Amino acid sequence: MTKTPQISVLMSVYNAENDLKNSVESILNQTYTNFEFIIINDGSTDGSLDILEKYAAKDQRICLVNQENTGLTRALNNGVKLSKGKYIARQDADDISYPKRFEMQVELMSCDSSIVLCGGNCDDLYEDGSKGVWGSYNSDELQKIVFLKTVFAHSTVMMRSDVCVDFGGYDESFKTSQDMDLWMRFAKKGKLAMVEEPVIQRKIRAESISNKRRWRQFYDASRARWRHNHGIINKMHALYYGVRSLIIGMLPAKFINFLKKA
Repeated sequence: MTKTPQISVLMSVYNAENDLKNSVESILNQTYTNFEFIIINDGSTDGSLDILEKYAAKDQRICLVNQENTGLTRALNNGVKLSKGKYIARQDADDISYPKRFEMQVELMSCDSSIVLCGGNCDDLYEDGSKGVWGSYNSDELQKIVFLKTVFAHSTVMMRSDVCVDFGGYDESFKTSQDMDLWMRFAKKGKLAMVEEPVIQRKIRAESISNKRRWRQFYDASRARWRHNHGIINKMHALYYGVRSLIIGMLPAKFINFLKKA
């Protein structure tokens, strides 16, 4: 690359060959082009590496790292260490970023230096064909509810890299909910913001990590809430949100969408 990238896009890949092309191309086709694309192939055993190598050979913005499987949290931290950009943007291997995502988020963050973390709304696409929208919050709301629930889908987030590095990246004791813990730490450091319109489309699958390892996610999310909420009343309130999220996560997708719209 001839110039320092403004954004370091960070993706960890593990056996994602079915969705990988659309996901990668959604990044390469962004209207904002000054970025590096750090892709960690985390020990995939399917055709993911072959797909990634072909893209890396064609686009110099891609930095492809092939490693033995370490799990998502450690793979992301390996990517954080390689990042050169002012901002770090996340992208999961089965999500699709809309073309103006980076353009909107960089504009928002460059206009307000107090914003340390910027997420976005997203469109949810379920296996049964139903659709939903994540929802959006203003900055005042975000500063409060980030300590109770996951306020952003992981793939929507753009963060200031210096703050992330100062934190040491993601806490590797979290096998899941590593994003939730990190957002809480960011909220203690500065202002959170959110793009109101959807910036990505994400697929919700029965075999996703949030469903396959539901109880581990409940444990990790509860641990994050307990760590960052102070005082017994706040901790009990946070515990209520944890149990509530666990119950809601067991409901059918169509009913969850109904609750969101109600």
